Formats: sequence, C-alpha cells, structure tokens
Amino acid sequence: MSTFNTPFPTNSARNAALVSSTGTSMFLVILAALHVVRADLDPSCRFISEYELGPLGWLMHVAFICLAVGAAGVAFAVVSQARSIASYVGTALLLISAAGMTLAGVVAPDSNSGIHDIGAMLDLIPFAALLIAWSLSRNATWASTRVSLWRIALLPMLGLLAFMVSMAVLLPRNGGRPGPSVFVGWQNRFMIVAQCIWLLHTARQVLGSPPTAMIDCESHSSGSAWTAPLNRGQEVEDGRSRRNEEGCECESDRSRTDQPNRYGDRPVSRAGPRAGASGS
Repeated sequence: MSTFNTPFPTNSARNAALVSSTGTSMFLVILAALHVVRADLDPSCRFISEYELGPLGWLMHVAFICLAVGAAGVAFAVVSQARSIASYVGTALLLISAAGMTLAGVVAPDSNSGIHDIGAMLDLIPFAALLIAWSLSRNATWASTRVSLWRIALLPMLGLLAFMVSMAVLLPRNGGRPGPSVFVGWQNRFMIVAQCIWLLHTARQVLGSPPTAMIDCESHSSGSAWTAPLNRGQEVEDGRSRRNEEGCECESDRSRTDQPNRYGDRPVSRAGPRAGASGS
C-alpha cells in the first residue's frame, strides 16, 4: 500500500475538530438526559427521534443540530489530511449526513410527510468512516494511529448492520410497523452512539496530532525531493533556509563563498565581504 505525507493539521482544522468534539459531546449529553426526563418512552422499542415529540421535543431538535455540527466539523478537520478520491467522497458523505441530521432536527417524525425519514436516510456516516479511515491510514503522518483508525471506523458500520438486521427480522412480526413488540430501540441507540464515538475519536486525533510532521519538500540546491521534519513555529535563521509555500523548511541557494570562480578568485558573499577581509 502506497503512502503519502501531509503537513500537520492547520489551526483551521484544529478549530473544526474542536467544534466537532463540542457538538458531538453535547448531543450525547442531551440524549442521556432525555432518557431520564422522558422515562415514559421505553428505550427498548422507541427510536431516539421520538424524543422530538412532546413538550421537551426541542431538546432533541437541538441534539440533532449538535450532531450535524459534529459531522460537518470532522469533514473540515480531515479534508486536508486525507488526500485521495476516497477521502473526498468520505468528506462529501459526512456533509450529506450533516444535512440529513439538520433536516431530522428541524422536522419532527411525521407519518404523513416523511421528511424526517428522508433526513434519517441521509445518515451515511458508516460509509464515510470507512473511506476516511482507509485514506488516513495511507498517510505517513497518521501511521501511529493506523490500527485505532480502523478499529473505531468499523464501529459505525457494525451499528448500522445490527440495526438493519434487527429491523428486517422484527418488523414483519408487527405488520412492518414499529411498535411495542419491535425491540429495535437499543440497536438504534448503539448505531448512533457508535457514530459519535468515531466522530470524537477522529476529532481527537486531529487535536492531539504531534507538532512535527514529515513534509515532502523540493530542495532548491539539488532539485531533488527530500523529506525533513518541521517543528511548528520554527523560525528561519542565518538566511540559509527559507519557508516555502507549504510551510516546510527548504534549503535555499547558498552563497558559494568557498568555491573559486573560473579566474581562480573567491567571490564575495552577497551579504558583503568576509569577516576579517580588508576593504579596498
């Protein structure tokens, strides 16, 4: 499997990861609180979207919006780190998922319109997680987290499969409609929580990424590609190196003061005469 290097996440990516972590965490807190204040809803056979119905429905509306922010935040946080077609498709799926969650948060479940159900069907995080994990695992900068990336990325797909299999087995027993005898509530919650775990884990990896990244640079002196570690905030010193457009340290053209010219004379440095040399 071929690998590639990218610069460390920018401040914008870190900010997006922080916003994502905050939004996803708020969703989990609100969802947990609703299980306490809405004890009348049996979690074993009720979907989490049913918390949008009733006097405290606005809490679940806010929760879905927070989850949408979490999904969109991860998309913006990793788009510069996962440079491949798969990653671009994955980030697009995350944005579609965020749009679906927003739609589900704005419109409560209604058997007549079905708009909420459309928003729920746009939840494509399980597929986005696998595509992004595959791309990030090829990035040498993320090599130390390759195993955890795949382990956590498989959770949303596992949750989706558990929920879909349960629906396929249990719904026909109730005429194809959810009800008290269709025990798919916990599977629904496991699917959503698994997605939140992946969002939090990915955002945490961006926030906790090391300040040193291996960046491919082009040497201006030799014209060959080389890889050099870059410390965040490193300053250019002595005029011997300069920071190129990608933010990496590349060796600049040095004054060849130690090589004689074709007449046998040693040229004077651009900075002026050598120390100790007398002026004419």
